[in-house]
Order: sequence, then structure tokens, then C-alpha cells
Amino acid sequence: MITALSFAFLMSASSAAMDTETDRVAYNNCLVDFVSTHLDQKTGLNAFRPAAKKACLSDRDALIASIKKDELEFGSTNQEATDYAVEEAGNVLFSYIDAYSGYLNSNTRPVKE
Repeated sequence: MITALSFAFLMSASSAAMDTETDRVAYNNCLVDFVSTHLDQKTGLNAFRPAAKKACLSDRDALIASIKKDELEFGSTNQEATDYAVEEAGNVLFSYIDAYSGYLNSNTRPVKE
């Protein structure tokens, strides 16, 4: 009984982690498309930053929901789970904003996962 219950919990946690990874990849790939479009348009960094914060919102929201769900399953409070999920999604976005000028200057592009 304990083994079956443990296995069911692990499968549930594994499935949730896979959902989160799928949502992370979707958000990442959406941002790659967004960044590439702005690189092609030669958008300056000052115009890119605010635009990036409005990009891929449905993918961002899906990632936040997945991370929050995972955190709640591991015992976080609702506020802790929300804060962590928003921070993690923000880190994904920040990495693209931070790298944008490098891509622009080197005429390179990010790559989808």
C-alpha cells in the first residue's frame, strides 16, 4: 500500500514537473520569436524593454500557473507559491531583456528549445 501510494505521488509530481517544463519551453520559444522580430526591426533597447514586458502574456501566465501548482503541491503557502512563480517567470524574461543588446550588437539570434 505504501509503495503504491508513494508511486502515485511520484507520478503526480513527475507529471506536474513535465507540465511546468512544457510551459517553460513554450514561454521561452515565444520570447525567442518576439526577440527575433525586434532584432529584425532593429528596435532599440529602450523601446524593447517595455515591449518585452507585454510579450507572450498567455504563455507567461501558463508558466506561472504551472509553477504555482507545483509549489502548492510541495506545501508552499498560496502567497509563497505565487511570489516564487512570478519571480521565476520574470527571470526568464529578464534573461532576454539582458541579452538583447548583445544580440543586437553581434547580429546574432536566440535559438528555440
